Amino acid sequence: MVSTMEFGVTPFGASDKPVTLQGVDAEAWGYSIFWAPEFLGIPTMEPFAVLSAVAQHTKCIKLGTGIAGLAVRSPVQMAKAAVTTDILSNGRLVLGLGLGGLVPIDLEVEGIPNLRERGRISNERLDILYRLFTERTVSHAGHYYNFENFSLGPDPVQKPRVPIWLGARWTGKIADAALKRAGTYADVFIFPADTPTSCYPYAKGKVRSYAEAAGRDPNSIGFASTMWTCLGPSREKAIDVANRVIPELLSVPWKVPDNACYGMGTPEDCIATAEEFADLGVSHLIMNPCCDYEEVAAQTEQFGREVIAHFTSVEN
Repeated sequence: MVSTMEFGVTPFGASDKPVTLQGVDAEAWGYSIFWAPEFLGIPTMEPFAVLSAVAQHTKCIKLGTGIAGLAVRSPVQMAKAAVTTDILSNGRLVLGLGLGGLVPIDLEVEGIPNLRERGRISNERLDILYRLFTERTVSHAGHYYNFENFSLGPDPVQKPRVPIWLGARWTGKIADAALKRAGTYADVFIFPADTPTSCYPYAKGKVRSYAEAAGRDPNSIGFASTMWTCLGPSREKAIDVANRVIPELLSVPWKVPDNACYGMGTPEDCIATAEEFADLGVSHLIMNPCCDYEEVAAQTEQFGREVIAHFTSVEN
């Protein structure tokens, strides 16, 4: 039996409670990170503002951007927002980053013409962002940005810097560029939920090899995964609900894949799934509820009280 696993949760927007009180509930139910998503073309709130507000009503739960888009923010603005949130939360920010643009309108309104350009500008922005966190004064000469002797202040609470978690997309594979970014810059790599279990060892090996090439300790990088979750009387019935709800949420065709990170069924089913991914070297699962609207808050609580509590009791 596996004893090491932590769980995060995205805001359960179906709740009638303000997002600040959702953060309070998540902390009480045993979640270790409260994640705030970022989309421009979907009616979600700005993540750094959400997390700064939640910080004022919570004590110890970490606060994650899940996922802030490199393609839709300048690196200096991103760094300033991250440092501010880290200070306001007394050192609890987890900076979850991805390329962004999962919703195509997000790229269009930011003047990014295509996915290729999204990758190029995101790579340059990530490099600048990382250097702003690790160097006192930064000069940069690149394709998109040119500046000299810029210093970011004030300093974050966390030392030596705010932790960076990098995500990716599953499109039948995880792009090698995403694995290289993780190895070069990330403290934790976040697997997309649809990644088949058979791909985990290869992806982890690539991330670690890129870390070594970048002069980093490959064993210092952790691994997480997003996990669509639906509780129900059986795995089959929960999957039926998820196959109906997820396409509605994402506005694209979708089916729960086999051998991927989906917590479906009874709490015992979800515990078994979490243990399977812990055995693959995953130490954090980000719970994304995909049940019917009116059940989201209740299922988030049940997951905390029965699934997370199982791992807490094992550790103790």
